Amino acid sequence: MYSWEFDILDREIGKIKPTSYILFHEMDARSRGRELIFEFMKRKLEKGSLMSFFNVSCPLSVLFVMFKRHGIEPENSLESDRFAIIDTFGSIYNIKYNVKNVWHIEGSISIELLSPKTAHIVKRIKERWAQMWNIHEKELWGVVMDISEYERIFSEEETLRYLEVAGEVRRRHEAYIKFPKGTNIWVYSGEGSRVLPSLYRRSQYVLRTKSEITEDGVKRELIVLKTPKLGKTRRFEYAFTKEGIKIRPVD
Repeated sequence: MYSWEFDILDREIGKIKPTSYILFHEMDARSRGRELIFEFMKRKLEKGSLMSFFNVSCPLSVLFVMFKRHGIEPENSLESDRFAIIDTFGSIYNIKYNVKNVWHIEGSISIELLSPKTAHIVKRIKERWAQMWNIHEKELWGVVMDISEYERIFSEEETLRYLEVAGEVRRRHEAYIKFPKGTNIWVYSGEGSRVLPSLYRRSQYVLRTKSEITEDGVKRELIVLKTPKLGKTRRFEYAFTKEGIKIRPVD
């Protein structure tokens, strides 16, 4: 079982079953929910995990600024060969950078071709990892940030079709048969559409962040809606302090 990298979550909801899908729903930007993911990534990389980041949201230059703001040195992590970025955003909008371990999707990018082309890149990344480490003894992670952007790039209907195709590709492609499967985090932002229930159904873990403005300032809440063993919703409050991110249960 894998750690959430926050002791309170490991204790209160249990650790993560390998190869699971985790849906992380950031309901509003004010909740700063994705910053929990950046912190999670930083801690996993520091512990030697192997990680692929699927960039769907912004130019790579902007992404690097966000990484650095949250304690991740992207150039060093990429240079170490333990971190790889599949730059879907840059591939679609032809904003490409020649940076080690940053991968671009070549040729046509339709909703039908996106998943198999991405799987081919994942295979090449895992081949390199297998040459350098015993990847069966490593934690493998994939982070998609964020999957709701597919609805804006393509459409809601096409995104639903993409999820169906991606599921089949993951069952059949050599990247997931010859090599170990990773544990995956889908970040979804906003109120949601028909895509969100589809992701919920496919995920073993569902976490949601939201916020509200109170007399004492912004109150941020992390809600654990679904795990393989959890019988009820669990709620946590979290805050960003000089000492780091503080999370505490509220029920």
